[in-house]
Amino acid sequence: MNKAESKLARIEKAINDFGGLVHEFRMGNNLSLQDMAELASLSSSYIWRIENAKRKPDLDVRVRILTLGMNWSTVDIHFYLDQIIAKKSVED
Repeated sequence: MNKAESKLARIEKAINDFGGLVHEFRMGNNLSLQDMAELASLSSSYIWRIENAKRKPDLDVRVRILTLGMNWSTVDIHFYLDQIIAKKSVED
């Protein structure tokens, strides 16, 4: 998988399984729940609930996690938001 395909797969995962993406990132970077919580200025219990699909965070919280916690670029965030909007348009 090339870099562009990898980026697209990551964005698709963020749309369809946000908690799974956060968990994979956290585990892949050896971060504890507390570490991730501190990066995104959230509680560790809230991160746990997101990862375990007990909570679906609002868009602003997802963007905060992606930017502060996972270091996504502005370009990736814009593409993610475009995909969210497109998906929402199809659903409505």
